[in-house]
Amino acid sequence: MFSTFIITLREGVEISIILAVILAYLKQLGATHTAGKVWLGTAAAALVSLITGGIIFFILGQTELGDFQEILEGTFMLLAVAILTWMTVWMKRQSSDLSGSLKEKVQKALTNGSVWALATLAFATVIREGIETVLFITGTAQTSTVGQVLGGTVLGFGSAAIIGYVLYRGTHRLPLKSFFNVMSLLLIVMAAGLASNGIHAFQEVAWIPEGFKVWNTQMILSQDSSAGSLLKAIFGYRDNPNIVLVITYWVYLIPALIVYFKPAKLTGRRN
Repeated sequence: MFSTFIITLREGVEISIILAVILAYLKQLGATHTAGKVWLGTAAAALVSLITGGIIFFILGQTELGDFQEILEGTFMLLAVAILTWMTVWMKRQSSDLSGSLKEKVQKALTNGSVWALATLAFATVIREGIETVLFITGTAQTSTVGQVLGGTVLGFGSAAIIGYVLYRGTHRLPLKSFFNVMSLLLIVMAAGLASNGIHAFQEVAWIPEGFKVWNTQMILSQDSSAGSLLKAIFGYRDNPNIVLVITYWVYLIPALIVYFKPAKLTGRRN
């Protein structure tokens, strides 16, 4: 539940920021009558994301798939890790100019007289976050119950909606930069555990060797206990991992953190 909550909260806040910027700028321009197109595009993106998630969960829920189910699960996990990592780094690089870029696109749509372009803009920006959320939830859901996934999703998106409303009203200034840094780091750490789980799925069908066991802490802290489950959700904790899973975890985590903290290159020229 915790991992799903963090995912949906982080991605939901990104969506909320996008919508808040677009709607606030329309209000500033006196074009609030076109806001319905924005909500239409948002609803369409949410529907496509839900359908995509439903299809993925349906396929993974087919027990008669046998070993192919493990292969699919591993593939979705690693795909989610790749997309999440790329989007996290991309969002950090683009965040400084996100508001200006959105306002420019809104202005262009209104100037050209194509208010339906607002629906397309909302759809394109929201669907990106929606599909990313679906893929990551799909990966983490393999170790969670349906109730935990639904509970975390409702809490995450509900909290994000409240934050988005506060941003739109402009009544409070929120430390969004700090929020995104903390959330992004949490997601990168969770992605390391997800990458390890993806490799483990391939080990289940003997595609990848296991090697020797690195440690065994089942008697001290089982990964199935409450504390162990929380550590597994956040840090990818395993009480009896093999060497391949441990190597996978750190081979992903260290480069991902280096890339995330690497300063963006300056594109402007110095006189």
